[in-house]
Amino acid sequence: MRLLLVCICSLFIQFAYSQYTNPPLIRTAEINIARDSYGVPHIFAPTDPEVAYGLAWAHAEDDFTTMQTLILTGKGKIATYLGKKGAPIDFVFGLLNTKATVVAQMDQFDPKLIQLIKGYLLGLEAYAKAHPDKVLNKHVFPISIEDYLASTAFSVAIFCGVDKALPKILNGTIPKLQGFTGEGSNAFAISANKSASGETMLAINAHQPIEGPTAFYEAHLQSEEGWNILGGLFPGAPLIFHGATPNLAWAHTVNFQDKIDVYQLETNKAHPKQYKVDGNWLKLEKRRIKINIKGIPIPIYKTVYTSIYGPTVVTPAGEYFSMRLPALMDVGALQQWYAMNKSTNFTEFKTALEQNHLPMFNIMYADKNDTIFYISNGKMPYRNADTSYHWNSTVPGNTMATLWTKFKPLSALPQHLNPKSGYLFNANHSPFLATDESENLNPKNFDVNDGYETYHDNRSRRAKDLIDSLNKISYDDLKRIKFDRRLPSPILYPYGFNADSLFLVDQSKHPQLASIITELKQWDHNAIAESKGALIYNLAYYNVGIVMEGRKNDKLTLEEAVKVYQIIYDFLQNNYGTTNLTLGDVQRLVRGDENWAQGGMPDVLAAVMSEPYGKDKRKMNSGDAYISFVKFPKNGGLPFIETVNTFGASYNKGDKHYNDQRAMYQAQQVKKMTLDKTEVLKNAERVYHPVQ
Repeated sequence: MRLLLVCICSLFIQFAYSQYTNPPLIRTAEINIARDSYGVPHIFAPTDPEVAYGLAWAHAEDDFTTMQTLILTGKGKIATYLGKKGAPIDFVFGLLNTKATVVAQMDQFDPKLIQLIKGYLLGLEAYAKAHPDKVLNKHVFPISIEDYLASTAFSVAIFCGVDKALPKILNGTIPKLQGFTGEGSNAFAISANKSASGETMLAINAHQPIEGPTAFYEAHLQSEEGWNILGGLFPGAPLIFHGATPNLAWAHTVNFQDKIDVYQLETNKAHPKQYKVDGNWLKLEKRRIKINIKGIPIPIYKTVYTSIYGPTVVTPAGEYFSMRLPALMDVGALQQWYAMNKSTNFTEFKTALEQNHLPMFNIMYADKNDTIFYISNGKMPYRNADTSYHWNSTVPGNTMATLWTKFKPLSALPQHLNPKSGYLFNANHSPFLATDESENLNPKNFDVNDGYETYHDNRSRRAKDLIDSLNKISYDDLKRIKFDRRLPSPILYPYGFNADSLFLVDQSKHPQLASIITELKQWDHNAIAESKGALIYNLAYYNVGIVMEGRKNDKLTLEEAVKVYQIIYDFLQNNYGTTNLTLGDVQRLVRGDENWAQGGMPDVLAAVMSEPYGKDKRKMNSGDAYISFVKFPKNGGLPFIETVNTFGASYNKGDKHYNDQRAMYQAQQVKKMTLDKTEVLKNAERVYHPVQ
């Protein structure tokens, strides 16, 4: 059986190599993978494609399974591995049809990026050839560039809101896609005049799932073609998404401007599969999606539609809705990230941003020349300003007046360059609250239809309070702010859960609940693992929605607050026989067969989101993930970089780097990293080449 598998995989790999025209020169003997003492790969090679080849090999050594799931996603074949739970993803992939957009735009890609991707895919396929027993199934290989780019475009589209829009349209008939949603993030840029040492600083702090397809992997990439960057990337990515180079650094956070529009089509039974636009009946483009599901011998076929507005689905009630989003119209995000990776100064970095391929993400920037910059980035369309159209809801799909086709230039987006205050920050809050009040942008100067946030959240309010308390910010201050676990006073929830009523319940009227009510009222808002009040609040956070029965933008009543307390009391008594517990007793960080007490909660700066774990625990599933602090010395030279990831470089259980950053992460400590090749090689735990 093993021999047969080897023969089959070898056949796939041979075919994969033959598909490439003008493949990049790959000299594996010239590619050095240096593993540091934490197993983080530092890839050194003469050319960018060779570095990408080495990255693919090193990452496959650490997490080949997750990388393959992304490849299968880009082929619409993830259900061949995941079974029924992968079928919704294959359906949505077929609906969005990102591969067709990729094929149509292939001639617009920078040939250097195409060569880079070719090198990366050759590295993946070489690893598969060398390890055929680790190949998930026959559908993974060969990998075409079109399949690969389609997977990237699909992932970006999901980030832009498809995962939230579709379930709403279909009334929950398609499950929410797991593993693709963003969970926030923090970023801080400090210039010399606000820095206690006079050094420019940047904090990169992603809040992402801690395992899976959007968990950050750390790597250092350096070629002899001017590529030298250390930072975070997702499984299957051929470059760094955010990190530091010798000259500059940037961080991403998720932003929430309006990235997707939903249109209701005008249809009737007299014109089946047609829709009316400006009095004319147009025909829906119809396609059939073939979904192969593991364990089911017969393929399942689904019909999807496309209108002039975009991908179209029909609800159980027979109504047709279309989605339109820039992420499906421009699949060049990797090209822009590549240009950002290769930038050597702010002018080049800004030119990279002006490509306008990246449809979302705030960008926080700092460099060695004491430039700090922030932009609420996005590919924003020119929408019809007619106030009868509600772009934040559903718009009519029966008129060309709502069909936007053009996009705003980068200069039209909210942005700051070198504010006098000396600092910029974002915690997924308003771009109009990014620095000192005297320098903040006026939201009235921006198109209301872009849907920019206008509020503080708990993290941003707490961060601003901490920043304002300091005349100058030291490097240690920056770390302390980023690692803070305290909610502000008052606690802010501009949308959804309003906590006030929890603190207004009279414990004397509820003797059974008195101890937990009192514990919460006396809580200092600090979400440390040892806190009893933090446990009560955290459990309340996850149960308020149940009590309010999905009611949003409303206040929790006192009666409902009592119900929340009763749920918490019953949960603790039924499972533990006591309410005398701390946050860490219930909330755990889990890796393999081990688990540890975990502090943090949603919307503190050191955020932790959790899910049920067994019958009586919750486990962290996302939040504080890859963290990096970058400081540019006043006298020049390479930046000082410290980082930490949640667990370790390897996803292979039993590997010594599977969990070796965990204790450091929980203690909110960091490890020193470097962009210096000589230093890396001198101290490397192991240096080797990918196998031919």
